[in-house]
Amino acid sequence: MKKIRDIKDKIIYNKTENYLNKKHEKDINKKLKLVKKVLKKKDIKERYSYLYDLLCDYLDNEFKEKNICDFNCGICKKKRHLKEKNIKKDTFINGCCYSYIDKKDCDHLNKDGSCNVKCLGCKLFTCNYLKKQGYKYRLKNIYLSRYFFNYWQRNFIEYTFRKPKEYILKGILKRRSRIFK
Repeated sequence: MKKIRDIKDKIIYNKTENYLNKKHEKDINKKLKLVKKVLKKKDIKERYSYLYDLLCDYLDNEFKEKNICDFNCGICKKKRHLKEKNIKKDTFINGCCYSYIDKKDCDHLNKDGSCNVKCLGCKLFTCNYLKKQGYKYRLKNIYLSRYFFNYWQRNFIEYTFRKPKEYILKGILKRRSRIFK
């Protein structure tokens, strides 16, 4: 079994390296060191947990560095745009963390606007307004996750919102093969 794992890890590493080179990414060696660090985790639950944390941190940094939602007084740029155009009067604060279905903020939202759970699906989500501006995050487009998750795992992660990390990790492990147990 160990030999199969080593072969699969080598394939993941090589595919990631080729992907980074094809995309002309910066800091390829730094990124490949991170991939090696993930691959060193031999326990699959530990590996997915570590990878999950890395992806959450990556997306948090991405949104903060690029100021993608551009919050001002708790209101994102989409809601401010709608307010300026007099299109929508309900400029709820907290952006996508407000549920129009439940008519309330997400239960995991802290008073300072941060989240008390690491939900990768929520972190990947971008509204249509941001998508039109070119911001769209998919696991298959992030080098760290492109070859570590299969189609079913990626789909589960990308469309599971407002759930804690433990719930999502169970779903990831359940979807490791085509036959769900």
